[in-house]
Amino acid sequence: MSKRPAEFDLAGRPVVRKPGAPIIAQRPEGVVKQPGPRLPMLMYKDGEPLRELRNFYSFEQGQPSVSVEVRIPAHCLTSNNRHVRARQLWGTDVYTEDSDLVAVLMHCGYWYHSLTHPPAQVAEVRAVLQPQAPLPRYTSSARNSIRSRAWVAPIEGCSYRVEKCWVVTRSGTSVDLSPNLDGVPAAAATFTPSHMERIVTRSSGAAAGRRPQTQEVTVVFNLTNEPWLKYNMPAVADRGLKPHEWTSARLHSSVLYLENDRERFELARIPPSGNEADGEVAGGGGGERYRLSRCKRPLAAAVMARLGVPLPANERTVLLDDLAWGEIEWGLTGVTLRGTHYPLARLHFMPQTAKTAAGGGQ
Repeated sequence: MSKRPAEFDLAGRPVVRKPGAPIIAQRPEGVVKQPGPRLPMLMYKDGEPLRELRNFYSFEQGQPSVSVEVRIPAHCLTSNNRHVRARQLWGTDVYTEDSDLVAVLMHCGYWYHSLTHPPAQVAEVRAVLQPQAPLPRYTSSARNSIRSRAWVAPIEGCSYRVEKCWVVTRSGTSVDLSPNLDGVPAAAATFTPSHMERIVTRSSGAAAGRRPQTQEVTVVFNLTNEPWLKYNMPAVADRGLKPHEWTSARLHSSVLYLENDRERFELARIPPSGNEADGEVAGGGGGERYRLSRCKRPLAAAVMARLGVPLPANERTVLLDDLAWGEIEWGLTGVTLRGTHYPLARLHFMPQTAKTAAGGGQ
C-alpha cells in the first residue's frame, strides 16, 4: 500500500486512491462534524462498563435524559480489545448499560471490526450516547462480523443507544462516521496497518554498506475497486502448522474468488450429498470435490452477500466440475486445472451464506 498519509472521506472511511482514477468515497453520506453545544463527557476505559451513564438518565416520568459524549482512545479500537473478543454486548440498536461501547460501535457499523491495530492517523473516536429506560428484553443479532447477545432478565440502571459518532485525527480534524445497519462490513483499504505488509530488501542503487528496505504491495484493487489480497502461493497453499487455516479447510465455510485483469472466478467446495461422508477438514482435501466457475460479471461484496455465496447459477458459468483437490495446482502466476492454466492477480475469501452454503446448486 502507498505510504502517503491516509485520507478520510466524508463518512470517516478511508479514501481509496487508484493510480489514474478519481477518489472513491466508500460511504459518501457522512458529513464533517460541526461544532455544537458541549455535552457531559466520559472517558472509555478498557475493561470498565459505563456505570456513570445512569447519572444522566432521568428516572422521572416525562423528564428527558441528558446525552453524553464518550471519548475512546485509539488503542482500544481494535479486534484485540478483550471485551470485543468476548462479545460483551447485549441488544440491537438499544444496548444494556454494561455493553462494551467499542463492541457496540462495531456492531452498528460505525467502526471496522477486523482491525488488529488502530490506524496511525486516528487519535480517538467520540460517540454521543442517549441514556434510555431498561427494556424488558434485548434481542441478539449478527451485524458487521459481530453478533450481540440476548438478555431477557430485568437490569438495573439504564440502556443506551448511539446517536452519532466521529473520528478525531491527530491533525485535529473531526469527521463524522455513518452507521452500517445492513450488516455487510464495509471495505477499509487504507486501514490495513502498514507494518503487516511484507518488507523486502532491495540492494540496487544502494550506497555502500546500506541496503534500503521498501514495502511490497500485498493489498490491491479488484475489478469493482475493492481491496483484495494480491495473489501469492502462501495464501492458497496447504502448508504451515495450523491445518484449520489451510485453503482446503477454509473452503468448508468460505468460497474463494480469484481474478485476473479481465475475469473473476469462483472456486467452491461441493457439499457432500446423501450419506456421503464428509472429508476431514485438516486432511488436505481428502475425497472432497470442488467446482470452478466463471462469474458472468464482477459484483461488489455487498451485492454478492445479498445474492448469496456461492453465487446463484444465473450469475456464473461452470467451467470445471467434480474437481479433486489434487487437480488444483497452484503456481507462481496462477492456477492450473486439468491442463488449463488460469493467470491470477488477486484473491479473496468470502464466507458462505445460509442461502447457498448447504446446496450450492449447479
